[in-house]
Amino acid sequence: MSLLPSTQTLPLPRELPQRQRLADELHARPFETLASPGRVLSVATLRAGAAQDAQCLAHLAELDPAAPDAMGTTHVRLQWRGLRIKWERHTEFFSLSIFCERSEHGMGGTFDTGWLDVLPSGWLARLPGEMVSATLVALQPCAGEPPHVREVAPLFGGEPVVGNRIADGAATVMTDLRTVDGVTRFLVFDHRLNRRRAGRTVQRLVEIDTYRMMALLSLPLAARRMGELGAEESQLASLMERFRGAADGDEALLAELVSLAARVEQALADHGARFSATRAYAGIVDRRMAELREVLLPGLQPLSEFLDRRFRPAVDSCAATAARQAELSGRIARAAQLLQTRSEVERERQNQALLASLDRRQGMQLRLQETVEGLSVIAMSYYGVGLAGYALKPLAKMAGINEVWVVGALVPVVVGVVMWNLRRLRRHLASAH
Repeated sequence: MSLLPSTQTLPLPRELPQRQRLADELHARPFETLASPGRVLSVATLRAGAAQDAQCLAHLAELDPAAPDAMGTTHVRLQWRGLRIKWERHTEFFSLSIFCERSEHGMGGTFDTGWLDVLPSGWLARLPGEMVSATLVALQPCAGEPPHVREVAPLFGGEPVVGNRIADGAATVMTDLRTVDGVTRFLVFDHRLNRRRAGRTVQRLVEIDTYRMMALLSLPLAARRMGELGAEESQLASLMERFRGAADGDEALLAELVSLAARVEQALADHGARFSATRAYAGIVDRRMAELREVLLPGLQPLSEFLDRRFRPAVDSCAATAARQAELSGRIARAAQLLQTRSEVERERQNQALLASLDRRQGMQLRLQETVEGLSVIAMSYYGVGLAGYALKPLAKMAGINEVWVVGALVPVVVGVVMWNLRRLRRHLASAH
């Protein structure tokens, strides 16, 4: 049976437009292989924008004119006089790694960088972007046990050295995680690594150093924001004290609260992405440390323990600042809601008082109108009786009736009508009071 891949095309359904790109994502940044003795220098520079991609590719074109054809890709690989060069584009930074497998040096020349002299003069210094990290990894063959830390410490200037066995004991790494001449150095003793495993191990060390620095970019920002948050929290506490004591009007409190909320929300918009990136980069560092599969080396502080003691508090400080900032925003929102609730209650009370006042005025107007009507009825009754008296006088003379009797008969009627209207007027005036 043939084991060659089939060339027959299957009749498959129409595929998703981005399917091939999504499937290739797993292979977007392959590991480079490396054999000992070997050296790797990796430089990461901050990415200022998409326009800088073209500058990077133009810079690579000085070594390989075909590099600009890779526009839009996430990585470029090229060869230059025995060196292998890999360029990668990340979300916030570029990384350039240079691999060399022909460095034959004794322990004294472990971190010698003479092998980079084959590059054009000043080529590294002209990389676009600001450098955030530079990592030098030296891979040395070591058949037996690694040298004692006392023998390795002079290579790092006598500084305290940390490290441990990694890759299930197939290698030993030592470093001081200090920056010397702009470079962080790692020394890896290869006990039984193959090329692919050595490449993956070196890449993980590089990423630990790079993402460690990227995660710490927000540390100065966190230190500054901590002081600002203290002042903002004090201002909020003062506003709430004035709110509780009703020392100021709601309009004045609301104006100050809106100003404070605007400052906090602007800080959230400006720095929220940076704090989120710190959390993501710290997670990558943790995963890369786990992938190293450490085995403790007696007499040497483990690399993971050193990072937990120094790196983790810095990350936690950034996370605490982000959480404190978000919590302050929530507290301001609750304070604004309380202020709004009190304003609505006060407005409702004023509306009720206004409606009650309008109701009283309307009642008084109605009673006044009825009073006027009553007085009008009295006046009309009086004048009506008078007119009736004048009209009945001629009839009384014709009938031979004394006109005094006619007037006397009308008087009780007039008095009754007047008394009835006076009682109505008295009731209206009493209810008005």
